[in-house]
Amino acid sequence: MANWTRREWMRGTVATSAAAIAAPVLARAGQGAPATPGTGAATTRVPTDWVDPRTGHRIVRLSGDEGAGKAYFYRPTFSPQGDVMVMSTPKGIVTVDMKTGARRMLVADPRAELISTGRKTRTAFYFISDPGDAQPSDRPRTLYAVDLDSRKVRRLARMEQGQCWSINADETLVVCTVAYGDTPLQPDVPDPRNRRFGQAEYAANGPDGRPLNFAKAKGVRMLQRWAARVPMELFVIDLRTGARRVLHKSTDWLNHAQFSPTDPGQIIFSHEGPWHRVTRMWRIRADGGAPEALHERTMNMEIWGHEFFSPDGKWVWYDLQTPRGQVFWVAGIELATGRRLWRRVEQNDWSVHFNVSPDQTLFAGDGGDRDMVAHAPDGKWIVLLRPEPVVDGDVEVYDPKFVTPEVLRGERLVDMSAHDYRLEPNLTFTPDNRWIVFGSNMHGANHVYMVEVAKR
Repeated sequence: MANWTRREWMRGTVATSAAAIAAPVLARAGQGAPATPGTGAATTRVPTDWVDPRTGHRIVRLSGDEGAGKAYFYRPTFSPQGDVMVMSTPKGIVTVDMKTGARRMLVADPRAELISTGRKTRTAFYFISDPGDAQPSDRPRTLYAVDLDSRKVRRLARMEQGQCWSINADETLVVCTVAYGDTPLQPDVPDPRNRRFGQAEYAANGPDGRPLNFAKAKGVRMLQRWAARVPMELFVIDLRTGARRVLHKSTDWLNHAQFSPTDPGQIIFSHEGPWHRVTRMWRIRADGGAPEALHERTMNMEIWGHEFFSPDGKWVWYDLQTPRGQVFWVAGIELATGRRLWRRVEQNDWSVHFNVSPDQTLFAGDGGDRDMVAHAPDGKWIVLLRPEPVVDGDVEVYDPKFVTPEVLRGERLVDMSAHDYRLEPNLTFTPDNRWIVFGSNMHGANHVYMVEVAKR
């Protein structure tokens, strides 16, 4: 899989509707001059296959000329066999054949919001919100499953309000959250969702009355939402019966719930808000029990978040800064033992999101700009991160009560200097460990790309 030659890519096809006629998609395009990011439509031809001149790594565009969006970084988007990937486009949900590059319309409905693929069957899960003026998360929603091959659709469940996050390993439960009496993160607008970047288009003024940049304005709005103490529920829906069961009630801001990739009953979720004010990571069982914190603060301004499971479900990895913006780690906790492994990251390798390869030998990060919390002066890169142990002479000292430190050595894969980080790249490895998939607006429009891990 994902071992394409340029000739194979030239034979790729795209379907523009459920019954569309296939057409060639990956004719070779020149890279051209970079477009101004964040402007909407592309202002130059978007390349389909090129070698990054600053890194020497090959990049391939997976999306068609209409553009596409990448699912959130911890959500699976490949079939269990790894031969097909799903992504969102302006016309609906599309599959990509990972051997040929052929694209095929799976759900021809622009309202379809992709959750993920299944880990057990060749299925994609999505929901459609009822029409209305309220935000989508405040409207009734219907959850569906679609077969990746036959495109047969099944209606699974309906809920009156809430946000679905993750499907469990045996595809019997979906975990969701709901906020009662919530208000938009960006006030005074009917719908604050910026359709280009897929998140609220934050705006706020500083103490001097001057407009803040995006990152600082987001911080203001996140603080306001956190301080509101809105009543929330974390709940699951049984996909066989449609029954709804509440796991946890709180006035903390519950977010980013995700199931283990291997344990159908294990959930992690976050307390959202300003990271230096919250105890971010928690785990809970789908069959009951109280939430348990996975990391505790040891210093002022220590922050952690953007947590994700290892592919075998044994570890939870996360971005840790001790303190914020100064010392950077990709930290992990082994769920069965409590063992902690912290891998040091250089400042310019800090990323909005990190991820780990299916064979767990490599990590990667999707970069960030200087206005974000890490203040990395030269951090706009997709980076490969290789773990290395820390060796202290010939003496090995190990005690499971203490953190084991290691380092991550970075290699730059993609120049993201033209990327506007209001769109999060949300990188993931392909199942064969050979490519990294990410979203970017580096050429103007939003597209999905992948970069080859090995240098050509």
